Amino acid sequence: MSLELDRRLADVGTRFRIFPQPRFLQKADGSGPLFPEPEQVTVSVEPGAMQAGPGDDRMFVIDAIGKLPYNRFFRPPFRGDARPPVQAGDDGHFDHLDPAGREFSAATMYATVRRVLDIWEDYFGRTIQWHFESDFSRLELIPLIEWDNAQSGYGFLEFGFGRKPNGTIDHERPFCENFDVLAHELGHSIIFAEVGVPASPQDEAIDYGGMHESAGDLVAIVASLHFHSVVDMLLDSTKGNLLTINGLDRVGELSDSREIRVVFNSRRMSDVGEEPHDRSLPLTGAIFDIMVEVFQQDLVAKKLISEDLRTRSTNLPGTSQDLLEIEAEFTAAYTGNEAAFKDSLLRARDYLGRLLAVTWSRLSPDFLTYHGVLRTLLAADREITGGENVPIIRSCFAWREIAPVPTSLLLRQHTLVDCGLTAGRGVTVPDPGAPADPQIPAPRANGAAFVNRL
Repeated sequence: MSLELDRRLADVGTRFRIFPQPRFLQKADGSGPLFPEPEQVTVSVEPGAMQAGPGDDRMFVIDAIGKLPYNRFFRPPFRGDARPPVQAGDDGHFDHLDPAGREFSAATMYATVRRVLDIWEDYFGRTIQWHFESDFSRLELIPLIEWDNAQSGYGFLEFGFGRKPNGTIDHERPFCENFDVLAHELGHSIIFAEVGVPASPQDEAIDYGGMHESAGDLVAIVASLHFHSVVDMLLDSTKGNLLTINGLDRVGELSDSREIRVVFNSRRMSDVGEEPHDRSLPLTGAIFDIMVEVFQQDLVAKKLISEDLRTRSTNLPGTSQDLLEIEAEFTAAYTGNEAAFKDSLLRARDYLGRLLAVTWSRLSPDFLTYHGVLRTLLAADREITGGENVPIIRSCFAWREIAPVPTSLLLRQHTLVDCGLTAGRGVTVPDPGAPADPQIPAPRANGAAFVNRL
């Protein structure tokens, strides 16, 4: 699993430097950048197999000149002018690049996408084949086009820049250096590859759209938790009190990162509509809550916190005094046990990564519902842990009001009469003149009958 990933790659992979979060994010006290320096990461491609660009057999960067965004009439491959590909240093690595230069941006885009793919292929335990493999063998990465937006599409990712308050392009905020944005967009590609798309034109795909956005957020947040600096920031800010943090309204103290804000949400299904980003929030929150409860369950097992503290923090007590007491108890438990708390969180992170990989491998895109996602998660946990976390998964989804919709056939009651039986009398013969129940399938043409055995 991913706790071993970096150790496996340290001596064989290629080194890059990337920012864990956008470099423009500031500390809550205004004392400076939240992440002032890029951090070293090692990707799975050996220096000898690395291509200039950078690129490899799965993806490549092309720094296009004067390119317009792709659209339905203008698609990959890009055949226009491009800047020279970024070259590795004399040692075969790319960690020598100056963060102030354009080459750093191009290398960062490659390293982020490659790193996130490495992480999730580790969770899947196999190669994730591109959903566009019938047309392209490699993902095209275009880091810096003159555009105040970014997009992913069939065979490509292309990124522009953020906007200034006046609506003009902000060249100080290139999207290609934003780990969350890149990871989120790659998450969509993973879902297209592993889940697919609905086949029926009658499928409104409401929950499918929400699941897609949720998956992008979860791919990004799990990947970001592979930065030790991000994990340390999260734990130092919360002292491990990850479920009550919403009640304290302190999410903004952690970061301006959208991904962190998204996973720390208290939205339920009754709070959201059908727009995919809005609808994704309860599902994302439920799945992130699973990770947090597994984390706290491990803390209890290690006797780092009490079962009573876990229960009180999970049930979100309503008074400010209760919240302050919980915060104080977590602070006392965390102090002096920082390494043990971090180990528990990393293990919970890897459990969630594997749980999602197994789940996404088994989901059908056709008429997908959040309740179907829940059942697939339960089956995945039974495979991974023997069902150890089934109660946690059920409770997290119940709190988010994720259940079969009231009109679901799963909720229809079936009596003996419905099954063609009358108590004490065996099989009954239906009245041929009686109106058909539209919820009961019509009899087979050959007259074969099904008999429920009690």
